[in-house]
Amino acid sequence: MRQDNIALMRRGYDAFTSGDLDTIRSMAHSDEVWVTPGMGEFKREYRGVDDVIGYLAQLVANTDGTFKDEPVAFFGDDEHVVVLEHVTAAREGRSLDSQFVHVYDMRDGKISRVTEYAADPHAVEAFWA
Repeated sequence: MRQDNIALMRRGYDAFTSGDLDTIRSMAHSDEVWVTPGMGEFKREYRGVDDVIGYLAQLVANTDGTFKDEPVAFFGDDEHVVVLEHVTAAREGRSLDSQFVHVYDMRDGKISRVTEYAADPHAVEAFWA
C-alpha cells in the first residue's frame, strides 16, 4: 500500500504540472479537506473536492500561470504520504521561492485530507498579501 500511495501522489503532481485537474479530482474523496495555514487570502480549510479543485485553480490563476510546485522527495506508509516541495511563483511584482511540506492522509487509496506547511510562512504571507 505504501508504494501505491506514493505512486498515486507522483501521478497527482504530474497532473497538477500539466493542468489536469480532472485526474486530481479522481484521486480525492468527495469529502476531502485541504488546510492551508498562514497563506494570506488562501488561509482556510477547503472542504469537498470541488472546493479543493477551486483552490488549486486559483493558485495558478492568481499568479498568471507562474505557480510551480516541484516535488523534491516522497515519504509514505499505508495511511500517509509526506511530500517535500519547492514552490515558485510570481505576482504583482513579487516572487515566491520557498520550501513546503504537504501531509496527505490516505483512505481507501484516495486523498482524504491535506495539510500544508511552509518553511517560511512570513514570506508566503507577504507574497499573497
